[in-house]
Amino acid sequence: MLKKSSFAILIKSLLIVLVVGCSSNPDRGDSANRKQVESNSSASKNKKVSQVPAEGAFHILQNIPYANNGGIADNVKNECTKLGEQFSNSIKKYASKHGIMITQVADSLPNKGKSVVLSIDNVYSAGNAFLGHRKSATVKATLMLDGKEIASTSKTRNSGGGFMGGFKGSCSVLAHTVNTLGSDIDRWLSEQ
Repeated sequence: MLKKSSFAILIKSLLIVLVVGCSSNPDRGDSANRKQVESNSSASKNKKVSQVPAEGAFHILQNIPYANNGGIADNVKNECTKLGEQFSNSIKKYASKHGIMITQVADSLPNKGKSVVLSIDNVYSAGNAFLGHRKSATVKATLMLDGKEIASTSKTRNSGGGFMGGFKGSCSVLAHTVNTLGSDIDRWLSEQ
């Protein structure tokens, strides 16, 4: 039998976990990433994104599309609508760490210079907060130089949700996988 003081500590600990877990909205990702994506989206609406290739920069789309190969369930496409933007932003975020420059473009990649054709080719989303997350994302990257393919790769990352994974939604866990994939793609580009 628990003593009153041990029982009180246990109750307080559980309440803290519940308050911390309920204070965020796990289906929409963390608030810092959401604010960054929202500010990037509103900035792109207010100004035109340059289609002029920057010297030495790799050009990517601002919103990486899902592949049309049937490898992604409709519920993922319908619910995780920001995954392509999150992937693109992570590539931009980790570029300096890998010693490369990334330029995001809004509509289409330029035919001159270095462009990277990217797609989210497969998403596996099983489990939930109660049973545990089992998520995976696979992306494809094709490096183009002046419109000609010079290299290609495919990368996959898995996640179970990490610390406090039980308090995260599926889209938040998938955002974690594409964030890490952004660094993987930058590492690959730095070797080209």
